[in-house]
Amino acid sequence: MRTFTGGISLSPPLQMLKEKLMIEQDEILTFSPTMVFIPLAQHIGAPVEPTVSVGEYVKQGQVIAEADAFVSAKVHASVSGKIVDIVDWPNQNNEEGKTIIIENDYAFDNDFLSTPFNWQSAANHTILKKIRQGGIAGKGGATFPTHVKFSIDENKKIHTLILNGSECEPFLRSDAFLMQKEAQKIIQGAKIAQKLLADPKIIIGIEDDKPLAISAMQAASAEDDTIEVVTVPTVYPTGGEKQLVELLTDQEVPLGGLTADIGIVLINVATSFAIAEAVCYDKPLIERYTTVTGDVQHPRIVKNPLGTLAGELIDFAGGFQGAPSKLILGGPMMGKSVKTLKVPVTKGSNGIVVFNEETDWLYAENPCIRCNKCVEACPMRLMPMEIDQFYRAGDYQKCEELLAEACINCGACTFVCPAKRSLAANITAAKGKVAQLQKEAKESA
Repeated sequence: MRTFTGGISLSPPLQMLKEKLMIEQDEILTFSPTMVFIPLAQHIGAPVEPTVSVGEYVKQGQVIAEADAFVSAKVHASVSGKIVDIVDWPNQNNEEGKTIIIENDYAFDNDFLSTPFNWQSAANHTILKKIRQGGIAGKGGATFPTHVKFSIDENKKIHTLILNGSECEPFLRSDAFLMQKEAQKIIQGAKIAQKLLADPKIIIGIEDDKPLAISAMQAASAEDDTIEVVTVPTVYPTGGEKQLVELLTDQEVPLGGLTADIGIVLINVATSFAIAEAVCYDKPLIERYTTVTGDVQHPRIVKNPLGTLAGELIDFAGGFQGAPSKLILGGPMMGKSVKTLKVPVTKGSNGIVVFNEETDWLYAENPCIRCNKCVEACPMRLMPMEIDQFYRAGDYQKCEELLAEACINCGACTFVCPAKRSLAANITAAKGKVAQLQKEAKESA
C-alpha cells in the first residue's frame, strides 16, 4: 500500500476516544427544524444576493440567492415556507453575514423530478447547466463551485477522475454513512462526471477503517470496468487533495498548480451524490448528512436541511455530556471553533464536534520545545514551527520564503505538537499576509 510524505496517526488516547465515538448506525435519522437560517456565503467565489423578499412564500429547492458571475454558487431554500427575515446572523467564521430565515411549513412543496432525466443522451452543456443550477459546491471542505471544476480547458486531457471517500478527519463518519446508504447514486454522479470529462478512468479512494463503505461501493461499481475502488491507509491527511492524488496515481500536483494540470479531477463522494441528485432529479444542494459527535449524549449521523442550527442538532443528539468547553463546526483537525450554538450548517459542514472541560486538554498552548515533530508530520514538507515563529514576529517576508502559501490547512502540525501551539491557525493567517504582500508587490510593479 502506497503512502505519502508526512502525515500522522492518532495518539493512543485519541485512538481510544475515536473508538469510543465510533458511530455504528444503520437507520437514516432525519431532523427538520421549525426555522432554517441559510447563509448567503457558502462557497468560494463571487458573493450572491437575495432574489426573494421578506413575506414571500418559497418552495423547497427554489433559488433564493444568486450572482451573475461564473465562479459562484446559487443558494436555495432547503425547506418550503415563508421568508420571515433577511438579517446578519452568526456564521462559522465567528462573524455575522447576510442570512435568509425561512419558517418551515413541513409541506416539502417542490418541483423535483420523479422520473430521472436521461443524462446519457444529453449534451454536456445541458448537464453543466443543471449542475450550476443546483448550486453544487465541493462538499469536502473547500466549497469550490462544481460547475467551474468541470469547465476545463479543451487542451487539457483528463485521464483520471478521483472520488475522495477517505474522510480522514477523526470522529467524522458522514461520507462513510453516505457511501453505505447511497452507493448507487454516488456511482451515478461519477458516471455523469466521467461523461463531462471525456471518459477518464475512475478511482474511488476509501480509508481502510471503513469496511462497510468499501463493500457498498465495490458492489455498486462491480459491473463497470472503468471504476476501481482502492483502499488507502488510515493516516491523516489521506483525504488531502495532493496526498490522495499521490497515493492513488503516484503523481505529484505541482506547487501552485491544479490537479487538472496533471490530467486529474478530484471530487468528494458527497459532491458526486449531489451531482446525481441535481442532474437526474433537478434537486439542488439543500441538505446533507452531518456527524454530531464528541461529548454529546448520543453521537449520531443526521440527515438535515442546510440552515439547521448547530445547537438544534446537538439537542437532537441528546444534548451535551458534561460542561461544554469547545464547539467545532467540521472535524477536530480542520474544523473551526465557533462561539455560539446559533451557527447554521452549510454546504461545506460535514460535522459538529463537542469537547467538554475534561477532553479540551487538546488545546492548551505552551512554548515551543523545538522537537521537530511538526516538520515530520507536515505532508507538504514545510517547517511549521519556523513559519509560526516568523508570523508571530510579524516577518511575513520570511513566511513567504518558507513557502507558507503551500500549506493545505490540514492541522497535522498542531495535532502532533506536544506544546499544543496554534501552528495551523497561525500558518493560515500567514498565508493571508503573504497573499497581501504579493498583491501589493504586483500593484507597485
